[in-house]
Amino acid sequence: MAIKREEAFVLKRIPLRETSLFVTLFTRGSGKIQGLAKGIRREKNPLTIRFEPFTRLSVVYYEKLKSDTHLISETAILDSNAHLRGRLDLFGYSSYLTELIDTLLGVHDPHPEAFELLHESFRLLKTAPTFQVARVFEIKLLESIGLLPILDHCVLCGESHFEGAFFSPKQGGILCPNCDRKESGTIRISKGAVQSLLFFLRNDVERSTRLRLNVQVARELEQINSRFIQFSLERPLATKRFLAELVSPKK
Repeated sequence: MAIKREEAFVLKRIPLRETSLFVTLFTRGSGKIQGLAKGIRREKNPLTIRFEPFTRLSVVYYEKLKSDTHLISETAILDSNAHLRGRLDLFGYSSYLTELIDTLLGVHDPHPEAFELLHESFRLLKTAPTFQVARVFEIKLLESIGLLPILDHCVLCGESHFEGAFFSPKQGGILCPNCDRKESGTIRISKGAVQSLLFFLRNDVERSTRLRLNVQVARELEQINSRFIQFSLERPLATKRFLAELVSPKK
């Protein structure tokens, strides 16, 4: 049994028995881990707040080599991110980002670049348009874990110069009009939407969230990313229904 210290974000927590919590953490060095915090739910125990969703912690745990559930021994709050739980829209989008991490990444699959992406996105949710932070997060997360769709040429024929494009979740990228005739379930995608995605990939998160998007392009990006992620996961995300009820992006 090894003792490890990590920086981590709380993805979710589940009450276990009368006094304990089963928590899922996303760590910088070890990726997603699952841990047991014993005795944490005793009455008036102030340590319970350390496992609120979105909290950034310093955590010490005993790594069990023959189990995926480790024993958490020490925690210290680095950033409570309480503002993300204080507003409905911020809570919804933060929950969406953590669900993406939780569903797209496996246990003990380190992605330090994804950790930094989540860290930066939580920070920007304070000031940047929430829907745009989500769009940037989606495409950059897909890039960091090797699931990025092809966006700069037709995924079937390789052509890069054509008028009008279509996005195919099944083929994993854009199609030219000729190749689209052979496919079903594609989505028409404007040049502006493609250029916006490429801009996100070429620039850091903060600059990407400052790019001005019109309503039509914002809607296209949401549809394209959502359909591709759902196709990759083979199921919809639980937080998408909640987000659909929030106010749509405006000019």
